[in-house]
Amino acid sequence: MKLGQDASKALRTVGGGGAVVYLTTSSRSGNPNTVGERFVTLYKEEFILIAEMFAQKTRVNINENPHGVITLAHPVKGRTWVFSGPITILQEGHEPGATWEGLDVAETLSEWGDWATKEPPSEVPPDIRPPALVQRGVIALRVTSLTDFHPDRAGEPLHIGGPAN
Repeated sequence: MKLGQDASKALRTVGGGGAVVYLTTSSRSGNPNTVGERFVTLYKEEFILIAEMFAQKTRVNINENPHGVITLAHPVKGRTWVFSGPITILQEGHEPGATWEGLDVAETLSEWGDWATKEPPSEVPPDIRPPALVQRGVIALRVTSLTDFHPDRAGEPLHIGGPAN
């Protein structure tokens, strides 16, 4: 599913570096796990990328059940969006030329494998900023479904148009 400029802008609202979104995965037996994520971007119009920063339960769930959900909530702007689809973790060690869902692994890691250097979290006050941000890889979700979770429209399909930047 191709997403456009509205989705790209919405995923990059906090401090210019990204929005806080919620990534939900579940184990093989269906136990859910939700984590707030700050390093997030829309990539190649159909992938949402998130820095993998030692979210161990998320990693286990993705290995057991490679389907994820990312929610973005900004009710004032009418954004109560649910992106879902297949999910994986891209990291060093893939075979040369490896792809996932049409995504070039090496190219993606080259561009997004060191998020903290590329887009430092300058909006985080120094007294609560971690001394070092260490990234193990990139979580990639290919968006195959986009729905609303507003109480009046829960589950309704959404279409966000316009080319992505």
